[in-house]
This record gives sequence, C-alpha cells and structure tokens, in this order.
Amino acid sequence: MRSAAALLAAGLVAAPAVQASNGSDESALAGVRQATAAFHDVSKAEGAGYGRLLPCFDLPGVGGMGQHYVNLSLLDATVVANQPEALVYEIDGDRLQLVAVEYIVPWSAWVSATPPQLYGRSFYRVDSLHLWALHAWIWRPNPLGIFASYNPNAKLCPGR
Repeated sequence: MRSAAALLAAGLVAAPAVQASNGSDESALAGVRQATAAFHDVSKAEGAGYGRLLPCFDLPGVGGMGQHYVNLSLLDATVVANQPEALVYEIDGDRLQLVAVEYIVPWSAWVSATPPQLYGRSFYRVDSLHLWALHAWIWRPNPLGIFASYNPNAKLCPGR
C-alpha cells in the first residue's frame, strides 16, 4: 500500500477539468469560507477525510505557510472551488488554527500544457512534490495577496 506522501507525489490519472468561479473572487471565496468553516475544528476535518500530510512549511524572512491536511480522495485533475484538496493550519503551541486552503492537482493527472486555473489565477509548479498548487488565505489576511504561497502574518513552524 502506498503512503499518503507517495500518493500525493504520484497523483491520480484523470481528464483535466477546472470549475470556473462565478462572480468576483470575494463571492467565490465566501463560498469556500462557508464550505470550510466547520474545519476550524480539526476533528471535523479528519471526519471529512482530511489527514495530516508532509511537514509544516515556512520561509523565514517571507512568512509562514503551515501544516497541511490533505483529502487524498480529492487529488485528481478536477478542481472544485468549495472542495479544496488541502486545509492549511497554523501551529500555535498544541493548537491548530485554520488559516488557508490549498488547491492541488498532481502532475500525473494534468494532461494540459498550461497550468490549471481557478479564480482567474494559474496554479504554480511545486517541482519537489510533482504537483500544481494554489493557496487561498481565506482565514488569515495576507499582505502579499490572498493567493500568495506564504504569509508574513502566519507563524513560522515550531522550532524556528
């Protein structure tokens, strides 16, 4: 049986499809906020199929990213705005605080020559994990922009 990290890196094969957002980013983001509000409680996220995957990420001097909880059943070429593949939590002592969502498409699932898009933005390549990704900082204001990878307002990973 493959590990969760191997599944994330390997991805799943499927036809490319991206759900376009209707209306402005704010109205689209309001929908994902509503869809993920219950996941401030990590046990509810786990009950919905999300599990901790990979280490906490940050970039000192730029900002924090956090601990990712990924729903492996959502890793394919289909991106649905109100069903993000990952939830991003800031680690604050022994507490996790939901700060962002992340949309993920494994390279092996994406057959188009152009990157996936959502909210009018192209996903960026994550070469080390062989995937496309797009963050949305819907629960923590980000001076670098709502779709930036790192957030100076998010805490760095423990031990930094």
